[in-house]
Amino acid sequence: MHDADDDGSDYNDKEWSSLLEGDDVTSSPPPPRQQRAQQQNLQSDMTIKWYLCWCAAFILPMTAILGHYGAFTKPSPAPSNPAAAASMASLSADSLRDWQHTIDRCEDLHLLPGPPDDFLATRQKSDRVTDTTPHVLIKNARVWTGQVDADGKYQTLQNASLRLRYGLITEITEGGAAAPAAEKEEETVVDAQGAWITPGIFDMHSHLGVDAQPSLSGTDDTNSRARPIQPQLRTIDAINAHDLAYRRTVAGGVTTTLVLPGSANNIGAFLIKLRPTQERTIDSLALELPYNVATPPSPSSNSSSSSRRRPRWRHMKHACGENIRRVYSQTRLDLAWNFRNAYAEATKLKRAQDRFCERALEAHAKGLYLQSEGSSSSSAAAEEFPDDLKQEALVDVLRGKVKVNTHCYTVEDLNSFIRLTHEFQFPVAAFHHAHETYLVPDLLKQSWPGNGTATPAVALFSLNGRYKREAWFGSEYAAKVLSEAKVPITFVSDHPVTDSRHLLYQAQQAHHYGLDADLALASITSTPARIAGMSHRVGILQPKYDADLVLWTDHPLKLGATPQQVWIDGIPQLVEPFPPAIVSPNEAIDPPPQASLPGDYNPLHQQPSDDGFEFLDYGETEHTPQAELVDRVRFVNVSEIILPRGEGSRHYNQERGRLERPLQAIVSLQGGGRLECLAEDCPAEKGLRTVDLKGGALLPPLVTYGSAIGLTDIISEKSTTETSVPDPLSSESLSSLPHFLSQRTVPAAHDALTFDGKQLRTAERNGVRIAITAPPGKGFLRGLSVAFRTGAENVLEPGAVLREVTALHIQIGHLGSAASVAAEIAELRKLLSGKQNNAPANIDYVTSMEEAFALVAHEALPLVIRADKADVLASLVKLKLAIESKLSRKMQWAIHGGQEAHLVASQLADAEINVILTSPRSFPTTWDARRALPGPPLTADTAVTVLHQAGVRVALGVEEEWQPSSLMWEAAWAHKLSRGKISRSDAVKLVSTNVEDLFNLPQHASSSSEHLPEFVAYEGDPFEFGARVVAAHGNNEIKIFP
Repeated sequence: MHDADDDGSDYNDKEWSSLLEGDDVTSSPPPPRQQRAQQQNLQSDMTIKWYLCWCAAFILPMTAILGHYGAFTKPSPAPSNPAAAASMASLSADSLRDWQHTIDRCEDLHLLPGPPDDFLATRQKSDRVTDTTPHVLIKNARVWTGQVDADGKYQTLQNASLRLRYGLITEITEGGAAAPAAEKEEETVVDAQGAWITPGIFDMHSHLGVDAQPSLSGTDDTNSRARPIQPQLRTIDAINAHDLAYRRTVAGGVTTTLVLPGSANNIGAFLIKLRPTQERTIDSLALELPYNVATPPSPSSNSSSSSRRRPRWRHMKHACGENIRRVYSQTRLDLAWNFRNAYAEATKLKRAQDRFCERALEAHAKGLYLQSEGSSSSSAAAEEFPDDLKQEALVDVLRGKVKVNTHCYTVEDLNSFIRLTHEFQFPVAAFHHAHETYLVPDLLKQSWPGNGTATPAVALFSLNGRYKREAWFGSEYAAKVLSEAKVPITFVSDHPVTDSRHLLYQAQQAHHYGLDADLALASITSTPARIAGMSHRVGILQPKYDADLVLWTDHPLKLGATPQQVWIDGIPQLVEPFPPAIVSPNEAIDPPPQASLPGDYNPLHQQPSDDGFEFLDYGETEHTPQAELVDRVRFVNVSEIILPRGEGSRHYNQERGRLERPLQAIVSLQGGGRLECLAEDCPAEKGLRTVDLKGGALLPPLVTYGSAIGLTDIISEKSTTETSVPDPLSSESLSSLPHFLSQRTVPAAHDALTFDGKQLRTAERNGVRIAITAPPGKGFLRGLSVAFRTGAENVLEPGAVLREVTALHIQIGHLGSAASVAAEIAELRKLLSGKQNNAPANIDYVTSMEEAFALVAHEALPLVIRADKADVLASLVKLKLAIESKLSRKMQWAIHGGQEAHLVASQLADAEINVILTSPRSFPTTWDARRALPGPPLTADTAVTVLHQAGVRVALGVEEEWQPSSLMWEAAWAHKLSRGKISRSDAVKLVSTNVEDLFNLPQHASSSSEHLPEFVAYEGDPFEFGARVVAAHGNNEIKIFP
């Protein structure tokens, strides 16, 4: 007996032997599938003897005649002696089985992948179910299902219940209790208490597993550097089983991910789920492995089987642009030819297969097979299907059986690749990174259509940009523009480029900048599932779908929303969850507001351009609005004021919720910033500029530290970036002159400042008014940092530089230096224990290393040490205390990085060592940072909370130049994840006055009740999405942004 889907190709050896030996077995030859079925004329009750006689009397003579006319020849180029068609009776059992497999391949040649037609109708349990999969009932939930109603709106269910059985969602009800469980059936009941549930998050671009964390040379399999085009390679062959990121990523609600290779190749990709399995194998993580991937026999449906099935989707990464240029020293001319040549070769193979299958199916319909060249009656063998393991994946691309995901940023690369799709007629599932797609949405719609992909989707970062030329023209409004053009949007992590755990954060940011709330949620759930060909089982909550879902603490688009629980295949993944405070259902009903569009919103117009000029395009009549400078301003609807104050001055610490009614404030430039009125009602004078903060706040200017902002525009371009400081402890890698100089001089960042770049303008528009930047470098010594205003025009502008020298910066650990940690600490000990009495009187004119470290020893200059590892931090605590015991004075030290600082928090506090956390929501990318505290829901506290509670002065820093624009959100994260241990005022200090204090910057506190310190004015609550900076005061100016 065979299954309903079996076409008879699975006869056992005994049955086939009986047929071939002429035994009286009443069975027909294997009937062909689908279109072949009606062509077979042999009766099922024929005996094999009659069959052989018939073959001898009719088929063999006809074969000779047809063979004479070349009816069954091999693919071009044709052999000198074309193979003849012969009776299948002459084949051995193995050869007959191979021929049957060949016929199956031919019949499926043009069959597009997808689930069986009855996939959901017949689905009773998941192919991933385990013996320990629990039965779960979740009740009293607010559910965003990801489904679209008939009216085109996304479905939300109130007071809903979901029943999970056998790895599937078996029941969803709304408005009341679900039916009780069957008797004697154990069921875990979860009361959601009105909280939100969404489908599990789907990350459609990750290097999880192939670029495993922590990063080690032995586990970095992201790219092959053998050659640019390698479609035969597969990421599943390199996925690491012990990536630390698996558990952390699940803690962010991610349940499924597409593991792509890096962008130096064109390589096959695979889908995995992030649930640990009993098998502990990579194959058991895989989601719907294509059937051409051979796996060991196992109960899982991922294992290979001989039964006939509709093919499953395959996935492949293609890459355009400068990454391949850098790796292979090729231009875009070469890259385009690489693609065209590869697809031309694949087209030849595809045509050969088509010709072969045409002949094979015609022969098989007549009970014949194609006899291979050189085959004889005594050793009969069928002609083999034309194949090439190096090209077969590209052939499937041409047949529309592969979801092609193309790394492509720029207009020119997009245009080139879309030309390629038309030349070779294959569809693209999505363009990834794609920073300039919002400029040419109609170009995307011109991509060659096929396999259900009318318009390629765009897989974006929400904010990550400007790190290379390809990303220079990206826009935070790209998702809004593309969605309005009806282009599908999905956000991706590119993990570990950004942390996959916080993929939801990107969707939240996109909503803040104007993307519709439902589309924002769909962009990380149902949309990527559809794009990847998996929308029949994941990305949506409905019966018979995989039980992959997330229960949130708040509306999932609100800042700080954290999973209470994550289910994958119906199994809870957070055994001991520590979610932050759960927001009441009434407060979590609606998504957060979106930020108002600025007056200069025009994402399709690149303003300002690279040359600094704003030229009008044809049809334009007005220039882009600029920031307005005023002498006096009246703010209304002020709901919060958190500003530093001097001794005896008025108390400016009114957190949100403490004021009975919103305040008004009138500020003028008189006397450097005079507060003329602060009351519930200030007089509205005629002509006085009024700014409505709509329940917003006045906060101190934010201060950024940690990136190279001000010393670079495009960090990956040498001509736009200050050169890294040579490492004085690595003399073997230096020529004699730089080594000579490095021993005697200390580079100062203020000598290389560059103003008025995109990075600085973006930072200023987001409330970051001050930047502290040290010279770039990976060695022991980095140099002297500078503090400057992000909105200044150049270094000569009065007040542009707040302090030319703010600190001395060094690095200790495995951060790029060739020197050992022991050598670095020994050098630091020597430098601090040397000639302490030779400190210069003016720190702005430090020239030598001896002078710089003498200033550190004399408490005149802070020392900032980049380090992450707790053992290194402990050694530094010991060193500081030992040196101070000899000096009888306290030095000012700060740790920069500090991923494992929570492990020595009390010791750091006792030693009065400050900490600047550059990844406050921890991300352990290196071995030195592997013990970074994950924070909720995996641990009760974050590193920020632990350090703050221990009495350490903490500040939040950044790693890259695009990140300062999110600095206020990072402070809000720290507050929301602290369970009340970090107040709003404390959170503001983390990104403002605490940073100033660490670097001994001039205080901006007011000295009297009439004067207001420098501030930034926010429209809306700055601790939530939807707020926007609309004004700022400082450096003797009041600036109102359009």
